[in-house]
Amino acid sequence: MRYAALVLLLFVIGAQATSVAPPVRQTPVVESTPAAVPEITRDWAVNIVLVGYDPTVIDEAVLLDGLPIERMHSSKYAKMVYNVHYAVHYANASYTERLRQLIEDNSVSGTDIGTAINESALEYQKEHPDEPQSVFYPRDGMEIDGYVVEDWLEANPAVAPPALGYTLYLLNFSEFDAPDHSFEHWYDYHPVDPDTGETQDWFRLEWENDLNPSVKFEYPGFGGREKVFVLDPSADQWYLRWARVWWGDPPYPSDYEHCTMDLEDKVATLDLSTPAGREALGQYLHDYMYDAIAFLFMPTQHRPLAYVPEGLFRGLVFCMDVDEGVPVDSLTWVTNAEVQRAHLEELVPFINWTVKVDFLDIHDYPAWESLFWDYAYVDNGTTHVDGINMFNAIWDDMRPQYVDINDTDVNTFGVVFIKKQMLMHYSGRTFTGLGGRNQTVIWKSWERYYRPDGVTPKSGISSVQLHETMHALGFHHTWTYHHYVGDFSYSPMGYFAFHNGTSTFDQDWAQCTYVDQMRGQVVGGLEALVRGAPSPLPTNVEYVLTRVLRLLNASDDLYNRMDWRGAYAALQEAQAWLETLELALEDSEPPTFAAWALDTHPSAPLTLVATVNVTDNYAGVKNVTLHLVVDGHESTYVCVPAGGTGWTAEVAGVGPATVTYWFEAYDRALNVALSPTATFNHTASTTMTTTTTTSTTTTGTTTPTGGSNTTSQTTGEGGWDWTWLLSGGGIILTTTVVVVAVVVIVIVARRRRV
Repeated sequence: MRYAALVLLLFVIGAQATSVAPPVRQTPVVESTPAAVPEITRDWAVNIVLVGYDPTVIDEAVLLDGLPIERMHSSKYAKMVYNVHYAVHYANASYTERLRQLIEDNSVSGTDIGTAINESALEYQKEHPDEPQSVFYPRDGMEIDGYVVEDWLEANPAVAPPALGYTLYLLNFSEFDAPDHSFEHWYDYHPVDPDTGETQDWFRLEWENDLNPSVKFEYPGFGGREKVFVLDPSADQWYLRWARVWWGDPPYPSDYEHCTMDLEDKVATLDLSTPAGREALGQYLHDYMYDAIAFLFMPTQHRPLAYVPEGLFRGLVFCMDVDEGVPVDSLTWVTNAEVQRAHLEELVPFINWTVKVDFLDIHDYPAWESLFWDYAYVDNGTTHVDGINMFNAIWDDMRPQYVDINDTDVNTFGVVFIKKQMLMHYSGRTFTGLGGRNQTVIWKSWERYYRPDGVTPKSGISSVQLHETMHALGFHHTWTYHHYVGDFSYSPMGYFAFHNGTSTFDQDWAQCTYVDQMRGQVVGGLEALVRGAPSPLPTNVEYVLTRVLRLLNASDDLYNRMDWRGAYAALQEAQAWLETLELALEDSEPPTFAAWALDTHPSAPLTLVATVNVTDNYAGVKNVTLHLVVDGHESTYVCVPAGGTGWTAEVAGVGPATVTYWFEAYDRALNVALSPTATFNHTASTTMTTTTTTSTTTTGTTTPTGGSNTTSQTTGEGGWDWTWLLSGGGIILTTTVVVVAVVVIVIVARRRRV
């Protein structure tokens, strides 16, 4: 296939990674349609490091069996194939002891500092949604700082982390726990509301009440601030128990043992001296860590990120109780455009984001107020909202008034309703918001924004809005039914807890799929242009083609180090060169010199002023350079535009001498022209001007000489010096290598069409 040919070509040329500047947004410039969508294959790696385990009882075949080994995603621009390779490692005793000591130094033990769950009360509330229950109660134990552990593992890896991939640490610290579970350990991953900075101690709207105060979020696993995920199957947790009941049906036959059974419980049922016992342990560990790999590292549930240059989030926050004493200004803290933009730019820095959020009194907008009450009613003091039908009505009737629904860029419309005593119903349950089809709608009751005193801000909507906006961008949840461990990450796409921003896994997914689509577009455009190229290729075409391929190779090198910004910048430059390639294939005529002159500056006798008129009727003039020879030493000076077809340069510090000079001009197709050589007797005290008149253009490879005609250079065997175009000026390409490269492309492309 043609993509394979391009890879081979890159290897032949031997392109090297280069330093690249921070990315600047640029609309793709070449939209040529390739014969087929390019296929891009990447090889990812996952290290699985077991800490505190006896290697002799781990069945690695079972541990790895069934983990995803390939992810395939397609878009308009590329088919992305992500292969996944695994390696299992064991931390030695010294490493394990160092980590244990770190944990002990960064933990707090005590009575009633954790949270346990009453599954019977939860099941009752599920069957009787109008009867809230006290489902959370305190427990004793040891709380470990997850941030400290994650940072230490990132800084002190047990094995070298993969260049393209992640490390999963599988911990066993069951020695911290009591055999009867009266004392357990867990990790604190510091959930926080980004709008208030308040530590999250409330869980979902059904239990955000006085019956369930001060809920502690116990993490058995965590990750997403760095490129690691840490999972301790011996740690306590209540969320998997909750998810199993709330989203499942008794007797929960499809749920995994780790939802209700920690590592000690599982091991107590096994004879690890037997193959069957070791196989069962391997299966338990496999099932527990599967979600982190399948939903965080290599997600199958997300779509490739929208490949667009521009993104808009247009938000409206409707305050509905202004007449009841809740002014609009009192709610402007719940989110702001700066917070929303910061989250989106962190997620996808390649998209130029525009964010606007307005806070409005709904009574000033009769159409909105009417729409709301078309899908809401009041019963016993509580406003009940038909979520999906109101969502659809907003999408049909209101969204087109605020965003361009025909724009191919990302245009997300977000609406927030804030009203006292409000519940939104969807699919038989109550929820806070809905998102999809580039729209988000949030119905969060006023009471939930504040602490019980009704004054102290507790939680805003930035996390919920980010969650819903990411749905609009192509993200799905970090969980699906029976698979909930991914919710222990830093990502806002889970249902467990809030954090301030997005996870590294979210960012990697968004940016790597964006870059791969960008690469597919460059490769597709390159193939389309090369298919129509003449043979043999002009030298300027050969050079531009080689430059594009070098940049593709550089972007791959950066991609394989997970330097998404660097890869993006290299591809941006490749896109610009594709535009040059398109021009070079269509334009073989060099620029033409009309007149040129060299004068002494009228007020600075030691300064020379060069002027030249240059025209190019197709591609346009790109660059003009003055060549100056004084006392046998040649120097070059970049000319600047002087209006119309004029260009000029000033040369300071030139004493009396006979000066030889000529001009060199490139057009945007990289055709080059050289003016005839002229001389100027510089006395440094008087002005003596040399001028030529309108010239015609000839082609060839002659050395510039005197005369009235322009000498242009369009062909030659190894005679091109392109270093002025390259940062650092250190590369001169030979024609021979490039010709071989082009032959590879043309031959393979033709064989593909047969």
